[in-house]
Parts: sequence; C-alpha cells; structure tokens
Amino acid sequence: METYPLYTKREIKITPQKKQVKLDVYLVGNHAPCVLILPGGAYTIVSDHNEGKPFAEEFNKRGYNAFVLWYRVKAAARYPAPMEDTARAMQFIKSHAAEWKIDTARIALMGSSAGGHLAAFFAAEHKRFDESYNGTVYGVKPNALLLCYPVITMGALTHKVSRRRLLGLFSGKPEQNAASVERRVTSEYPPTFVWHNKDDTSVPYQNSELLAEALGRNGVRHELKLFPSGGHGIGLAEGTSAEGWFHSAFAFLQSVFEA
Repeated sequence: METYPLYTKREIKITPQKKQVKLDVYLVGNHAPCVLILPGGAYTIVSDHNEGKPFAEEFNKRGYNAFVLWYRVKAAARYPAPMEDTARAMQFIKSHAAEWKIDTARIALMGSSAGGHLAAFFAAEHKRFDESYNGTVYGVKPNALLLCYPVITMGALTHKVSRRRLLGLFSGKPEQNAASVERRVTSEYPPTFVWHNKDDTSVPYQNSELLAEALGRNGVRHELKLFPSGGHGIGLAEGTSAEGWFHSAFAFLQSVFEA
C-alpha cells in the first residue's frame, strides 16, 4: 500500500484543509477493475480501520484494485468539499491508469454510513465535477455503487451529526432536499448494491429502502439486502447475520462489469 496526497502545495496554501486529503492505493495491476472506497464516520472522522483497509484487502484478494480516500472531515466537511475530494480521487486514479495497469472503464464507488451518502450523492452530482485535471478532462461518473448502511436522506430519518457537518447547523429544507439522494436519482444513475441491518439505531434502515424505491421508480438496476441484526458500523460484519454481504456485493459488481 502506498499513500498519495491529492492536492498540490499551492492548492493547500490557498485551502489549508486540503492537507487532510490523501489516497491509499492497493494495487494488483493486471488491468483489473477498481473500487474507490469512502469510509464512514459522520463526516467527522474517516473510519479506515473497519470500512477502508479491510475492504481494500478483500478486493485485492479477489483480483481488484482498491483505493481508500481520506476526504475532508469536521469543520472542513461543509458541502461541496468532500465531493470535490471524491472527484479529485477519481481524476488522480484515471490519470495513473497506464502506470498502475488499471481498468478505468470499470470503477465502482463504495461508501459506508456517511461515506455511503458521499458516494451516493456524488453519483447524482458527478457532472458538476467533470473538470480539467492536469490539462485533461476525466469523466468522474462511477460505473457502479456499493453502499453499506448508508445515510441517504437529509430529512427526518437522517443521521443528524452527518447532516450538520455537511450542511451546517441551520440548513433549511431546500438544502436538505437537494442533498437527499432519494430525490436526486434519475434513469442515468449507476447500478447500485445497498445493504443495511434492520436493528441499526444510528442510521435507520429506511434510508436504504428510500434509495431502493427511487432506483426502482427510475428503472435503475439495483439490489437491496436487509439483515435482521448487527447494528451499525460493522464493516465486514463477521459473526453477524450480515456476514455474507461482501460476497453478494462482489457478485453484483462482477455481473455489472461483465454485462
């Protein structure tokens, strides 16, 4: 594993919080598909220990390249900063395609909890971030999404700390509606795998149901897995009713990439 800063010294001088942003790179090469992983943490921390590195290592075992993004959090997490970081990570990965021997036509975006919101929201807003990077415009739309117990809505069922970090303490209905992913899905949304535990008391499982309903209405390929127990923030979920979720998610991803 190697770690790369994603912003230049000049960019960090202008916006010091960008110094937080880095990309952990787990390569297998072989022109294999890629997964960009956005750990959770309520837009307050980046929970790499159970929603970053373990996922990356599992993808490597299965022959996929993986990347873990340390995006801006805490006071620096105000929208659209984490979205900008995700776009920069996509651009950085694509700009290194030849060197790293990766297949940039098959890139999935994966997120857990607040990272799930970031991934899902980014998939709805990606066109805003199709900007030039080092003289080249790289499309940043992910080819698929994998979401683990995600925050989806900014409404009544949201995770309030995540909403406050992203939108501010006094966000109103317009801002909350704009950042509620279930309101942003269109027929162009990427194929999506999403799972949740029904006993999750941090992010209600209805968040995932709201997304699945929106995907269904728009004819977007998707798979929703609900498990009876396990709580929140459990990563690979070993020893819980959700233990098989990674196998199901990987099978979904393979079927999308091989279609």
